[in-house]
Amino acid sequence: MDNDLVLQGWLKRLIFLFMKYIMSFKVCLLLSFLVATALFQGSEGTSYSDFLKRHLDNPKSDYQNDETYCNLMMSRRNLNCQQGNTFIHAIEQQLVDICNSTGKVLDGNQTSKTLFPITVCTLQNGSNKLSCKYKGETKIKKIRVTCQKGLPVHYIAHT
Repeated sequence: MDNDLVLQGWLKRLIFLFMKYIMSFKVCLLLSFLVATALFQGSEGTSYSDFLKRHLDNPKSDYQNDETYCNLMMSRRNLNCQQGNTFIHAIEQQLVDICNSTGKVLDGNQTSKTLFPITVCTLQNGSNKLSCKYKGETKIKKIRVTCQKGLPVHYIAHT
């Protein structure tokens, strides 16, 4: 009789540990899914407002030179230590127009028919995570963007 009670106790403990393991696995799976979703949603160009926050600077913020401009703007926009970014100095409506009547479709993306003033910021070689420095270059170029529902959501390139 005592052996049956001991066996039942061990069986209950074994079932409990197995259920705990299964729950831990499910929790890990759920957390992995949530992290993957957050990373995907946090990637560049997930929405029009993200696009504007990342790329629009009109009128161009006034700094003494393009290098200072890039170092400060990358930091202000929480883009510090990324490989680079392009800031567009145009009216918001001009960007929307690329996705509608004034853009040319190429590989599923829209290329502007007009030229835009832009500042291209590129991470300098030798920069480290503690001290990221950028070089900047002002250009006037056509730009290519990805559009969703008639709005730009991702900057592709300039040509």
